[in-house]
Amino acid sequence: MRAKSKRLFNVWALVLATMVVISGCANGGSSENANSGGSGSSEGSGEPVTITYSQWGTAEELHRTQELLDQFMKANTDIKVKLEGKDWGSYWDGLTANAAGGTLPDVFKTSYAYVEKYAELGIFKELDGLLAENQFDLNNVDKSLLGLHQYQGKQVSLPIDANVIVWYYNKAIFENETTNPHDAPVPSLEPTWDEITDIATKLTLDKNGKSADEAGFDAGNIKQWGLSISPGSTMDWFLEPELWSNGAKLVNDDGSLALETPEAMEVLNYFIDLTKNKKINTTPAQIEGLGGQVNLAITTSKVAMNPGGSWNTTNYQEAGVDYGISYLPKFKTNQTVVQPAGLAISSNTKHEEAAYKLLAWLAGPDGQTELAKQGYSIPANKAAADAYIATVGEDNKIFLDAQQYGIVSPFTTKKTDLVWTYGEQSLKLPLAGDGDLNAALKDLASKMQ
Repeated sequence: MRAKSKRLFNVWALVLATMVVISGCANGGSSENANSGGSGSSEGSGEPVTITYSQWGTAEELHRTQELLDQFMKANTDIKVKLEGKDWGSYWDGLTANAAGGTLPDVFKTSYAYVEKYAELGIFKELDGLLAENQFDLNNVDKSLLGLHQYQGKQVSLPIDANVIVWYYNKAIFENETTNPHDAPVPSLEPTWDEITDIATKLTLDKNGKSADEAGFDAGNIKQWGLSISPGSTMDWFLEPELWSNGAKLVNDDGSLALETPEAMEVLNYFIDLTKNKKINTTPAQIEGLGGQVNLAITTSKVAMNPGGSWNTTNYQEAGVDYGISYLPKFKTNQTVVQPAGLAISSNTKHEEAAYKLLAWLAGPDGQTELAKQGYSIPANKAAADAYIATVGEDNKIFLDAQQYGIVSPFTTKKTDLVWTYGEQSLKLPLAGDGDLNAALKDLASKMQ
């Protein structure tokens, strides 16, 4: 009896052990849940999955993002999203630290200018398979935007907005005979540089009211400038598209400097001439005296025209400036820069399904339409175009139309250093006619090797 009882006990022990293992497998395993982050809940558990979403921004920008996340959670009650916000500088430092510590947010915002840098850290999950599997319609996003969020031919993030660079002018200056004594016309929709130069010459006035093309013009006492540009300080958003417009580039495909070609030198010397010889453009010192930002020059009422971003309309409205908009002046072809922020999924997320749903919603028609209704950002997805125009008005349609002229010039680590580290130091003054341009280009070329 004792032997039989012992055998029965062993059989029942084996059955119970097997049932525990089966039960554990059915629940997805306890070890993964314990380390899944958030609330520890998991897809299929019957409880909402908690994922983190991180971005940079001001308090106001984060508030608008929270509104979008609330809309997403309302439509996806099985997912909770925790928003983490930081300022621009600490955001990137934090992302680097997260990458090193394996604590990346599930979904996060990324800049087109840092795709290569952070892709090399391995923080992005490649999206091509997920996008194809879920039939995400990429035809609604311009290739110029998608290209800026690719790494080695793979889509690693999706654009969610599409700020563009255009040409602005102060209507009041054109409409007043005192500030426009020669009745210069406003720029056409697709102006050439010859057209802009002619207009700016008529609108550059000295203290006696003489224009830059009149005899006796006093270049030492200018009270109104026709335009304000600073190619050496705005290489990424102004100089680069102008180079492309003339068949040139800022950097070559191999990362080397591309500014010594005949086409590039033609552009550089043209801009030098506007400042040094024609005197119709502000010098760096004069820009500082006007506030330090060329894209806000028309708000001073002392400059007729300047390049700027789509976001600058808010600045002009706050300054009470009645502004007009055209495409960037061209040498040969219309070109501009589109600066799309994007969304990425962490390479080590434990909630891929929920993370993809959030990314696809924010970058897809539903989320982009909600973004458009806020009226602050230009949606990258064309499915939201009508909602954007309905919110901001037909005058801003140019920001959508200009996307077709966006250049595809991804930021490499070398290009980022050129634009934001040492490029301005070398080119700011030479491109205003103050310094040796050739020496500056040779110095930059050596740094780009």
